[in-house]
Amino acid sequence: MKETLLTIFILILPVNAYAYFDPGTGSYIIQIILAFLASCYFFITNPFKFLKKYFKKDKKNNENEKKEKK
Repeated sequence: MKETLLTIFILILPVNAYAYFDPGTGSYIIQIILAFLASCYFFITNPFKFLKKYFKKDKKNNENEKKEKK
């Protein structure tokens, strides 16, 4: 238990990280976030669009068959 608390305490303490964060890096991070959100949107909506199109096509075929039989 003491080791866990000590590890958490060490990880939480701020440490100076003399790193350079240029504007290009910021725009790159924003680009990555936007690309991730867009890919999530298309990954989620594409199957729903496919299923809607499939069932609408099936429904239209059934209606056309009924009209042809009459």
